[in-house]
Amino acid sequence: MWPTVGAVVDLAHATLMALWVVGLPLLFVRRWPRISQVYALFAIAYILVNQVSYYLLGECILTTLSRAAWERAAIAIGAHSPTREWFTVRLAQAVFGLSPSHRSIKLMSEALIFITAVGTAISLRRARSTARAQ
Repeated sequence: MWPTVGAVVDLAHATLMALWVVGLPLLFVRRWPRISQVYALFAIAYILVNQVSYYLLGECILTTLSRAAWERAAIAIGAHSPTREWFTVRLAQAVFGLSPSHRSIKLMSEALIFITAVGTAISLRRARSTARAQ
């Protein structure tokens, strides 16, 4: 059961990260205002949860939950404990064969947060302008 929980948490983590990054252009495009607004709310929630969990735990809450599940699985079968590495590092190793540093991940994350903030501000401003015009 625990390997399944760990895999599901890892899959959810990867999916949420991908949605956040892939959805960024929605904040700058006027074609789908409703989708842009929904994405903006998702991005804000994603960033808030991420930043609070880094402040409280020193890592993403999903990384913590995944590790706990994989550790339980290892205990159940008598194997070694899994790596304590961040999910982002493990994902980059699995997909690209690269091991980014925690610093580079942090800098990239901060850049994406900045882009999200700017895009959200633009998207919300457009939504207000459109609402006033109607």
